[in-house]
Amino acid sequence: DESYRFGLNAFKVLGGSYCIGSYIAQKLGMDIADLPYSVMTSDAIREKLGELTFVTATDGNHGRGIAWTANRLGQKSVVFMPKGSALERLHNIQALGAEASITDMNYDDAVRHANACAEKYGWIMVQDTAWEGYEDIPRWIMQGYTTMALEAIEQLKGEKPTHIFLQAGVGAMSGGLTGFFSDLYGDEDRPIITIVEPNKADCIYRSAEA
Repeated sequence: DESYRFGLNAFKVLGGSYCIGSYIAQKLGMDIADLPYSVMTSDAIREKLGELTFVTATDGNHGRGIAWTANRLGQKSVVFMPKGSALERLHNIQALGAEASITDMNYDDAVRHANACAEKYGWIMVQDTAWEGYEDIPRWIMQGYTTMALEAIEQLKGEKPTHIFLQAGVGAMSGGLTGFFSDLYGDEDRPIITIVEPNKADCIYRSAEA
């Protein structure tokens, strides 16, 4: 039940927090396994890193996860939200210390704007969408989401699922978890995995169909 995760009512923080942790580990030349939460949030690590600003575009939960993580690390975050985003989601992100705003742009343009700001100001772009030359951070986000899968497997206590249903979203969570279960069970013994999305916003289905 992801509604209890860090009090954020969403799983998205798993991707953002693991991604930022991986970025910090790489920046410090360390293995992320040597940076547990107590160390990652310490004054010593903060002094080594200096002041960082993480930027992203989101309509809600991903940005809230980035804001939560940056807040815990004593760092800054900037969140650009596409037009039509709910004010409640904006306020939730701002409550975590982020500089957040609803733009007059659609989602794709908000992503481009966030990336342009990252390049201009030296911020770190943390987006769950990949493009050519920008693949490590989305991959880390996908890996972070697999925490859910590992926890589910541990709770099953050896019982193998026959079917797994995953929401499509932008593909990061469903792709990451599909990869996790494929690696875990192998091609021959893998459960039937079904990706589900609304019929009014079936972008992944249409992409696959094309």
